[in-house]
Amino acid sequence: MNDDFLRTALARRGLNADAMTRWLGLANRERFAARYLSDREGRPWRVRDYQRDSLASRALRKVHCDGRDVGKTAEIEIIACWAMVACPDSEMMIATQCENHLFPLMNRLARRFQTTPAFAPSLAEMRRSPSWHFRFTNNFVLWGRIAGPRGINFQGMHVDWQIVDEAQEMTETAWGELYQALNGDGRRWVYGVPNGLRNTFYRMTCMNDFEQYNWPSHLNPEFTAAKEAELARLYGGRTSPGYVHRVLGQHGEPTHAVFALDDYLACVDHSLTNTVQVVREDDVFAAPENIAPGRYYLGCDLGYARDPSEFMVYLDAPPHLVNVLRVRLEGVNYHRQQTVIEALDRAYGFMRIGLDAGNNGRAVAHALMAKGRDWCRRVAALEFGATLDVDTMPDGRPARRRAKEFMTELLQRRLAERTLVLPPDHDREAQYASHTYTVNTRGQIIYDKGDDHIIDADRCAVLCHYLDTREPTKAATAPLPAEVMLFG
Repeated sequence: MNDDFLRTALARRGLNADAMTRWLGLANRERFAARYLSDREGRPWRVRDYQRDSLASRALRKVHCDGRDVGKTAEIEIIACWAMVACPDSEMMIATQCENHLFPLMNRLARRFQTTPAFAPSLAEMRRSPSWHFRFTNNFVLWGRIAGPRGINFQGMHVDWQIVDEAQEMTETAWGELYQALNGDGRRWVYGVPNGLRNTFYRMTCMNDFEQYNWPSHLNPEFTAAKEAELARLYGGRTSPGYVHRVLGQHGEPTHAVFALDDYLACVDHSLTNTVQVVREDDVFAAPENIAPGRYYLGCDLGYARDPSEFMVYLDAPPHLVNVLRVRLEGVNYHRQQTVIEALDRAYGFMRIGLDAGNNGRAVAHALMAKGRDWCRRVAALEFGATLDVDTMPDGRPARRRAKEFMTELLQRRLAERTLVLPPDHDREAQYASHTYTVNTRGQIIYDKGDDHIIDADRCAVLCHYLDTREPTKAATAPLPAEVMLFG
């Protein structure tokens, strides 16, 4: 619809030339963004060619199935700002499954509303807690909400426009509440990066009544050949699920969710303090003091350089395992990782210490065990790809399981039984929500190579607890060997 056509229609409604110019400047979102918003360099925002149709859309239903870093967040920001001006006496809700997804976007909008001279005078009220809420002088209201357990935070909402970000992570129960939170003639715009799950987001990308968009990462003019090659290497090739999903923005082969997110959310105890310590190379680390007596276990996923290390401390409070501390190490060398483990052990006196036996974990485990027999008895370097005797079959043969699958099953079982007690932790929630797997032609489970460092530390902790507390069987009557434990 060109400007000449619109001017003719507006003239029939009695608008003069000045009023037409103002109306056209507001109705055209591209012009609106260029006038009121700026990019990272402080220049007036400019639409990319592939973004133009989506930004101008008036569809009641729209879905984006995109790669990473293509401008989805910028479009949501523009739409929210535009609606604040152009849609008085209405309500919009930006919804995500996890706080990690919601906070950066809403914080970005808060800064925009507060620092843009044309917007700031209209901001009548702003709240960040218990949920994001903006009210403007023209009675436009903007909400920002995470789903919460089983979508409870969407209950009671009735809005005219829903924007769902990172929609691939939304649980089915959360979608059920979202459906009821939209007024009958309202808009629902959905943005996501495929993860292989055949969930509600996937089904929406197959619906004819949804306006469909697919923006692969290479559309971004800043996406270089060097970056493409790096991503292909990190994801394991250009045909790997991670590359297909996060770079091409395509669903690829079907995958499955490792964890039921509703089970995870049911295990989060909001009365617990989210005790997370972040340690970098030059930081001073001090372990907690005045630790209550108890049986404690440590699970470690060790990284270096690009990858962080995650240390998880659990208290055995039968029938529960309670996560009491998380330590995240960023860019920390092997020796420093070892000293942090030693400091934690002085504070907690761990029954068992489990380390993922990659190159990093094996090196640290050897260094710890060289300190003496007590360390040899308690330290276990866990080989995720090997096998483990977990029980005895009726004929007396050992029941063997692939270690990573069994560790994962222990976590799944505890989540389902509500015997894992976790403090609120947005990073952990995001990892549990997005962790997926496929099954290869030999029937083996292949876990996605995503960000799962917290999960791997949890895996190590629950396996160490299992090995330390399981009932003895014919296949497992001997004590753990006094050396690095490599399953195989």
